[in-house]
Amino acid sequence: MYSKNRLHQELKEATNMKAVELRAWLRTDIAPLTVANYDDAPSMDQSNKLLVILMKDTEDLTKSDCLFIQSILQRIKYIKNTRSRVPHTKLDWENSLRNLGYDVKKKNQAKKKVKEYN
Repeated sequence: MYSKNRLHQELKEATNMKAVELRAWLRTDIAPLTVANYDDAPSMDQSNKLLVILMKDTEDLTKSDCLFIQSILQRIKYIKNTRSRVPHTKLDWENSLRNLGYDVKKKNQAKKKVKEYN
């Protein structure tokens, strides 16, 4: 079985784009082209469903949402691991991950360690 809290947290950790960023990206002309050009790209329906889920609170997730999150987590992992070595498809690979809410060019914001002075 699954835990809604755990799945929702894993999804938030696997994606580094906020819902508003993903929505803006999906409205560009490039997002649908990626689906047409890259075999492993998620469909626009999947990307839009992911967007809706990212906007939900954990308590509002349904069983089908949780199953979808599991498949998206596997998809993100798969695409990250099958990075294209061919230069002309590298951009489609990156955009495919963007369609899943992960921007490879966005730096992870590391938490700054605060020194405590006694």
